[in-house]
Amino acid sequence: MRALADSDLAGLRRTFEVNTFAPLALLQAVRPFLATGNGMVINLSSDAAMEGYEGWGSYGSSKAALDLLSLTLANELWEEGISVVSVDPGDMRTSMHQNAFPGEDISDRPLLEVMMPFWGWLLGQEAEAVTGQRFQAQSELWQVPA
Repeated sequence: MRALADSDLAGLRRTFEVNTFAPLALLQAVRPFLATGNGMVINLSSDAAMEGYEGWGSYGSSKAALDLLSLTLANELWEEGISVVSVDPGDMRTSMHQNAFPGEDISDRPLLEVMMPFWGWLLGQEAEAVTGQRFQAQSELWQVPA
């Protein structure tokens, strides 16, 4: 959780490898299977991609890059029948969050189950209608742009 200006570049590279390059590599590996019909790629983003939180620069910038990668892929792959979306699950009670705030009580954060209505909604949408969108899973309302 150090300032981005003081980041260890090897650690920053590793963060990008995991959060940005790995999802692209996975898409490349499964692309032939997705193109056979109405495939949807869901990339997990973060509010850190949009907010620029102090100490979260490595993580946040890798997730911002993933959001742009997702939008670009959505524009490139829609003719193949592959849709790509980004989903920000929101602040959650997870071990990653606890590790980011050692010793802090995070029991007020929601459990993963709070996202279930969102996943049901998203998976019920026509893939071509949602491609290229970025959703916040904990929003009160999800919309497909007109």
